[in-house]
Amino acid sequence: MVAEHQGRQELPPLDTLADRLEYLFETIRPTPEELGRSEEPGRRYTNKEIADKINGQQAETGVSISAAYIGELRRGVARDPRTSHVRALARAFGVHSGYFVDDAAAHRVQEQIRLLSELRRMGVKQVALRQVLTDTGLSSADSRLVEQMVARLKALGDSHRNGP
Repeated sequence: MVAEHQGRQELPPLDTLADRLEYLFETIRPTPEELGRSEEPGRRYTNKEIADKINGQQAETGVSISAAYIGELRRGVARDPRTSHVRALARAFGVHSGYFVDDAAAHRVQEQIRLLSELRRMGVKQVALRQVLTDTGLSSADSRLVEQMVARLKALGDSHRNGP
């Protein structure tokens, strides 16, 4: 559960791989380009869509995965995926693979997603975003990731406002 604490949202704990994967499914949405015109903007990814993203890059990465296996990882039935699967899942969601195995990395990704949500809600412009990112001390790679995520969220919002 997300609770208000001193004016800031407290982030949910991400103790297991299943928790971390589920958090990504709950917070990261398909881009308008990934959705068909008749599909609902803002909806969650399905296991199949993430599997398709991973399998679509199989020629480049050598990794394939099934939607059923992703479901098992989300439910905690499967708990010890191959490193290649962890990397592929991270790539599909646009996060660093350390998110799944390192508590500090997971917390940074959560903070970045929370910041993106706040920025989107506030309608912050790109120039202001760069200043905020500079002030937070994020690395240039993390800053680029946040900027890309903001662009995806903005595109999603624009698509939702303009309708199919």
